[in-house]
Amino acid sequence: MIKWWWQLIVVLFLCCSLASADKIILATDYWCPISCEPKSNQEGFMIDIARRVFAKHGHQIEYQVMPWNRTLSMVRSGKIHGAVGPYIEDCPDFIFPENELAMIGFSVYVKSENSWIYSSISSLKEVRLGVAANYSYGQELDLYIEKHKTNRKKLQINYGNLPVENNIKMLLSDRIDAVVATQPVFLHIANKLNVNNQLKSAGIINKPKKAYTRFRSF
Repeated sequence: MIKWWWQLIVVLFLCCSLASADKIILATDYWCPISCEPKSNQEGFMIDIARRVFAKHGHQIEYQVMPWNRTLSMVRSGKIHGAVGPYIEDCPDFIFPENELAMIGFSVYVKSENSWIYSSISSLKEVRLGVAANYSYGQELDLYIEKHKTNRKKLQINYGNLPVENNIKMLLSDRIDAVVATQPVFLHIANKLNVNNQLKSAGIINKPKKAYTRFRSF
């Protein structure tokens, strides 16, 4: 654990303007338990790690929640310093540490009475799928989303800063048939909404892969 903490520090300090910054601004959407409510007792484990690492070197973390597409845009424009939780595919132009902070995969979820099961990307044509804007879900699903992004009968793209929660609510109201999410986040939010017994997994979209806190290049 200490090893990748130090690698994270080294990467950040290679970014010249950040080396002298007292405040480091990180952002992401609500993806609890990875990234939760700012200034709460439980901000999420990736935020906890960042605070602990940079406090040792005199830096404060300002953590903000915003839509994912806005997070990436603001990092690229230099308005904030880093994005919490992305895959390499989300933002390959960013600087990232050698070691990941989590292994994150995606599954597809449906209402408990739905008999549909995910078997391959082609099986998604049978459902109205809910996803989050600008997420990378793996090459195959990313290509599917790009192909159908304007077809609201096949795909609903959520642009808010509560994408999983909003997609669960759409699923429960039958506005979509299935939701793609990472298991810890889905279960946490379903439990918060007290709807665990109304939902179930319908299959794995892709196995866990490395996720990071990443910073803009200069």
